[in-house]
Amino acid sequence: MNSSGIRPLFLNLLSAAIWDKPADATLFEGLDSQAWNGIADMARRQTVSALIADKILSLPKESLPPRELSLQFMIQIQQTETLNLKMIRVLKVLSKEYHKANLPFCLLRGLANGINYPSPLLRNAGDLDLFLYQKGDYEKSKNAIIEQGLEIKDGHHMHYAFNKEGVYIEMHRRITYFDHKKYDALLKEWEKKLIEKENFTSVQIDGLSVQQLPVEMNAFFIFQHLFRHFVHAGVGFRQFCDWILFLSKHGHEIDPVSFTALAQSYALLYPMQVFARAAVKYLDTPATIFPFEMIQDEDHADWVTTDILHSGNFGFHRPGKQRPKEKFRGLWFSYKTTIQRAKKFGVISPEHSRILPVVKLINRLKIGF
Repeated sequence: MNSSGIRPLFLNLLSAAIWDKPADATLFEGLDSQAWNGIADMARRQTVSALIADKILSLPKESLPPRELSLQFMIQIQQTETLNLKMIRVLKVLSKEYHKANLPFCLLRGLANGINYPSPLLRNAGDLDLFLYQKGDYEKSKNAIIEQGLEIKDGHHMHYAFNKEGVYIEMHRRITYFDHKKYDALLKEWEKKLIEKENFTSVQIDGLSVQQLPVEMNAFFIFQHLFRHFVHAGVGFRQFCDWILFLSKHGHEIDPVSFTALAQSYALLYPMQVFARAAVKYLDTPATIFPFEMIQDEDHADWVTTDILHSGNFGFHRPGKQRPKEKFRGLWFSYKTTIQRAKKFGVISPEHSRILPVVKLINRLKIGF
């Protein structure tokens, strides 16, 4: 079975997983090992392996994969749960250490998004992303990590990263950023007001109370983050599902008029509407969860969904030539990829696409030289 035949099977399982409902068992009766391996591979490329594996194993006996593959799916589930539990343990340690040092932080994405899933431990774990918002705390925390003897990797002045007990952690000085200076200036003002008022909400993760962004800002931020990656290189279904499930849980708390105006002010309303339409069509998402008016046209939604399925997580699994390992060839490859995508998807968001060739070139030159 080719990839076009695998895709509807994968989407049926993913939809069932995020909405905690049975998959259509009749679709999976009599599948051979090649088809099951194709589903597993697509789940891996989309970084939703445990979600898909768990839903596969819930199928009736006549629709289950061969025993050997079922065992592999069980292992995937166990590994994902174990990694999530490790990340929660490390988060608790960091929370205690940073509280003692008076370094308050806000948890971004990751585990905070995972709690919106029917089974939080099945969301494929990524990094721990923490936002240090008090003045001077970013450098103070960096020095503290260095004193612990841990190696730090700088991320272009937006964050630094380190590894603690096998968990990759990014400490952010900002929540996110825009390539376009106009929208980045707006975001800086928004961040400034948030910090002044410390208007954070909190989330409970295994008994630990952690700060996260206020609801409207988080709904905006989760989408902005996934869309920036989509425009630059591609994005997978994990990030897409994060946004959908956050809105499913918190959409009723968001004023549609205010949020629509907010999205328009950042030229992100139409991209949001496109992704929302894709969510409704391909993942059985209720249109009522979105705090803005839905569009009826599906052409761009089809286009976006095809690209997500084609590109995989952060565009890493796109078929064809892969990024060269050599530094300068790799930079050139990345630059060309972004420009090609900016041209291809510019019609969805011209404001955020037309600026990319210049911005990307400047950044590549800074990194390269």
